Amino acid sequence: MRVHDERGDEPMNEDRPHILGLVWDRLLLAFLRKALPADRFRVTVAETLDAAVDALFTHRPDLVVVAAAPDAAAGTASCRELQAVDEVPVIVLVPSADSAGAVRALTCADDYVALPVAPMELEARVRAVLRRAGTRSRQGQPIYDDGILHVDLQNRTANLGGDPLALTPTEFRLLALLVASPGRLFPHGDLLRRVWGAAYSEDAHLLRLHIANLRRKIEKPGGHSYIRTHRQIGYAFEPAPPAEHAAESRG
Repeated sequence: MRVHDERGDEPMNEDRPHILGLVWDRLLLAFLRKALPADRFRVTVAETLDAAVDALFTHRPDLVVVAAAPDAAAGTASCRELQAVDEVPVIVLVPSADSAGAVRALTCADDYVALPVAPMELEARVRAVLRRAGTRSRQGQPIYDDGILHVDLQNRTANLGGDPLALTPTEFRLLALLVASPGRLFPHGDLLRRVWGAAYSEDAHLLRLHIANLRRKIEKPGGHSYIRTHRQIGYAFEPAPPAEHAAESRG
């Protein structure tokens, strides 16, 4: 699997900080398990950058540890991609000999840790970043439900009037980003970077096509318009007013 939870045999404790580890190297994975034990942390592991981006939506971690071996350049690039999707605290693990890499890491990450390092030091650095950021209650709820449109961010499902919506992975990622921050205006370039990556940040036509397809799937004719267009700026998700969705439900 490309994303999995590292829970061990410990009982579940949902008060534990939730850490997402982007780890390519098996030795670093073993180190991460030792430094962030299951009785004190919930750890989700992603083996690729794409899997880590998906995990930001599905698992909503409090912090990301990027362990990019053998150099810091990949870690810094991954950090930028992840923070373009979600403003999550990030710690980058950097080989101790790569001082330039450490400087680059600090341009995007909240902290870096030079390897090799004692497991207890990494745990301490993780806790320090969490304290500074505040363990995230995360804006928005894992489920949006107004009686007509239902979006489950964790299970990656959506339905309209009780009927499942056939959304592509990209359409769901776009919807999830909008739903997680209701009322927030996302500029075109911001949405493109967060959903498709920095290489697509100028492709407004691509975004318009996906927004049009998404609207056709989630908006009933004559019903509530969930996606509001701000001309030449971007888009925002507008939840249905209680009176409106109650009337639609009765209809």
